[in-house]
Amino acid sequence: MHEIIPAILPKDADDLREQLSTLPSEIIFFHMDVLEDDIWIKNNRDFEVHLMVEEPYKIMDRWIERGAKRLSVHTAGVSLAQYRDRAEIGLAIELDKSLDEVLPFLDFVDFVHVMSIDEIGEQGHKLDEKVFDRIRLLQEKYPDLPIAVDGGVTPSNYEKLLELGADRLIVGSHFKQLWTLLKTK
Repeated sequence: MHEIIPAILPKDADDLREQLSTLPSEIIFFHMDVLEDDIWIKNNRDFEVHLMVEEPYKIMDRWIERGAKRLSVHTAGVSLAQYRDRAEIGLAIELDKSLDEVLPFLDFVDFVHVMSIDEIGEQGHKLDEKVFDRIRLLQEKYPDLPIAVDGGVTPSNYEKLLELGADRLIVGSHFKQLWTLLKTK
């Protein structure tokens, strides 16, 4: 089953509250990009966090305690496995990072979080088609490992991403357009 997950990049707690209030009521799961740890409000939806911080291990426990169902980090290591009994753990891979560097660590995570834009931490960038080959390779080498694609997902490219083997699409600035499209299909 494929997931289309809205991405939120809040500036502060008020912005997070505002962005959550604009999501359709049917949306019960969201993705939050974390650049700073203090941005948080309690809410009634399940969520995942993409920890785009220098030292994610310092705050992973805190986000699990806050209720995060999934955490994505950019720091590969076998120590990721220690969190897997409390949340799904994903390894986020920047577009310019060699897959060969991270392949040995994929046995220690629950999913791989593939970035499909160069400028992470911002929304509205165009998907880089280099991600297509990365998805193919990951699907070939790890057919049972869920693949999340983050960045530049739009109504015009989401089907190709799913066909290539992506399981989860993290959608930021084009979420409402894609959601509307999917509701009419």
